Amino acid sequence: MKVFIHCFSATGNTARAARMVADRLAAAGHAVSLQSIDGNSPPPAEIPDLTILAFPIWSWAAPHFMLDYARRLPKANGARAAVLATCGAFGGQAVGEMERVLRGRGYEVAGSGEMAYPDNWVLAVNPPTGEELATSLAEGDEGTILFANSIVSPRPARFACAFVHKIWSWPIAMLFRYFGRRFMGKFFAADEACTSCGLCAATCPVGAIRMEGAPARPRWNASCAGCYRCINLCPAQSIQISVPRLGFHLGLNLGLSILCLGSIGRIHGQLAPLPGVASWGLAALVALAGYAVATMLQLAVADAGIHWLAARPALRPFFLRSYTKSFGRYRAPDFRPGKPAGCPRNRDSSPFPPPPPPR
Repeated sequence: MKVFIHCFSATGNTARAARMVADRLAAAGHAVSLQSIDGNSPPPAEIPDLTILAFPIWSWAAPHFMLDYARRLPKANGARAAVLATCGAFGGQAVGEMERVLRGRGYEVAGSGEMAYPDNWVLAVNPPTGEELATSLAEGDEGTILFANSIVSPRPARFACAFVHKIWSWPIAMLFRYFGRRFMGKFFAADEACTSCGLCAATCPVGAIRMEGAPARPRWNASCAGCYRCINLCPAQSIQISVPRLGFHLGLNLGLSILCLGSIGRIHGQLAPLPGVASWGLAALVALAGYAVATMLQLAVADAGIHWLAARPALRPFFLRSYTKSFGRYRAPDFRPGKPAGCPRNRDSSPFPPPPPPR
């Protein structure tokens, strides 16, 4: 059987799982191709016997560019596919959404799994270390082994998310995909430890970072995917969550959200001739459109003002106030995404680590 594994991994958990699956399938005699992808990767033209999409889950959603990648896979006529997802705890509706996309491309979803690995969400979580880290990796590996064994069995397992969890996780996933992720990079700031190596910009999966100024430091645009690769992989640990930036953007967007929600009733009043349900629905859509426009203006205009203020020497220390300086960073063992020339430890550019030894 010919197997293609298409894998995106931000800090190494998914790459670790994908490598384990690839090695187990290869040991069983299957021809396995393991391909690392990012936001710009073109899909293959060939349809193998089994297509596996491997990705991390953020805010109960698959990465937006992984969903786009799946939508561009060649149209299949019943070819088999599987979904391999990793998360910090529970991924909600994400696996099911990817399954629906694959079925829409004509694939038969033959198996799916969700494995909990160490969390890399440095915005709110100090990554685990020591025994806690080892235990979390072992539990994730155990689930991955079960997935690898299952997808080649006569009755492969499918991940099931209870309907009640789909109800609350789907809207959060949508809000993150279209709005929330775009703010992630706006909270970041590179402190004085930055060496201008450019690793963050070179390895950003969606090209959301460019180096600016003298000395050159990273600046994030609104295409950020929210993967936290940059803050976790910075060799100088210089990228921090700026508390002033975080407070400004969250506060302003909360105000915009309240204004848009409050406008629904007024808009509904202007649509009185329409039936009740239709007028309320249209009012909600108009309010959502207003929120979208206001958010884009915030990300462009208001953030430009914050960036200008943060660049003033007298204000820079204020905008570098952060709680993440005391946090650790997370990278799965042996994970090494591609590095630009001149960066520290520029060795193997393969993101796929060797598999852990059998237990």
